[in-house]
Amino acid sequence: MDDSTTPETPVDPAWLAFGKLCRLPNLFTAWADIFAGFFIVSAFANQGVANMNAPVIFVCLVLASSLIYSAGMILNDYYDRDIDAVDRPDRPIPSGAVSAQTAMLAGFSMLVVGTLVALLGGYVYVDYAAIPWRGGAVAACLSVCVVAYDAVLKRTALAPWLMGACRFFNILLGMSLSKELPLAESWQLLSFDAGQLIFAGGIGLYIVGVTWFARTEAVVSSRAMLGLGAFLMLAGIAMLGFLPRFQPSIVDIGPSKSFGLWGILVLLSLALARRVVIAVCYPEPRNVQLSIKQAILSLIFYDAAITLAVCGTIWSVLIVALLFPMMGLRRWMYST
Repeated sequence: MDDSTTPETPVDPAWLAFGKLCRLPNLFTAWADIFAGFFIVSAFANQGVANMNAPVIFVCLVLASSLIYSAGMILNDYYDRDIDAVDRPDRPIPSGAVSAQTAMLAGFSMLVVGTLVALLGGYVYVDYAAIPWRGGAVAACLSVCVVAYDAVLKRTALAPWLMGACRFFNILLGMSLSKELPLAESWQLLSFDAGQLIFAGGIGLYIVGVTWFARTEAVVSSRAMLGLGAFLMLAGIAMLGFLPRFQPSIVDIGPSKSFGLWGILVLLSLALARRVVIAVCYPEPRNVQLSIKQAILSLIFYDAAITLAVCGTIWSVLIVALLFPMMGLRRWMYST
């Protein structure tokens, strides 16, 4: 019998082990990115009212994001399997619930399939997506960032920035198959305008901060590192607040809604700020891990806040509703 498998540490059934490997509760934060990005570009095409007139494209983007995000979590554990065998032997790969070879094959296969689904999504409806291949291109960039982080750069100073890039491209993936493109005279990059890039960049920078905060979550953390993470999270949230000034392709939010967006962002950040302050003052693993969980949870609220400002209440409520399955799954599976 394998020494790692004892009556005290039973092996999870395959379905539960795979769910843990994928960090299934966190998958709904990736969905929130896609929902927000898709609703926002749909609102632009329909004069401020999001319209699900391309449901198959929407499903393709959600599926692509799900596969790539889950692949990233699987490959993260695959490349950390030797460290986890010592520090976290109950995790799916070191416990023997999922073999290393199975995890590797599943991870890379899901990256390929996810990219292909995003590419094919642009050709579902003839003449709908203004740039049909853009979804596949963005998904490919996202997949490259996933592999670069997990396999090569995870333990370097570039790792948090790559993690932020993953979230940046995930937001852009939700916007990639829009029916309308920015006005020709507006500043743009790969036909994403300043407003779209500010939204994706703000969420991406926020995740850079979260990743810095989580760098040493299993041990007593450095206050300097935690402070840097907190600063970057704050900077990312601030970028979201300034979005109305840089959004020619997003319907006019106006001064009152712009002020309201700042108010919403501040209110949403209060609970996170409390956790962060406690973790910086008392940098024990439990305090840091609770801050990270709160930060991940807050992603859904930030996506919903931008959607509320652009598209209205109904669409933001759909994003907030993702909290329910996320919180339910957290009872069964870890999220960090």
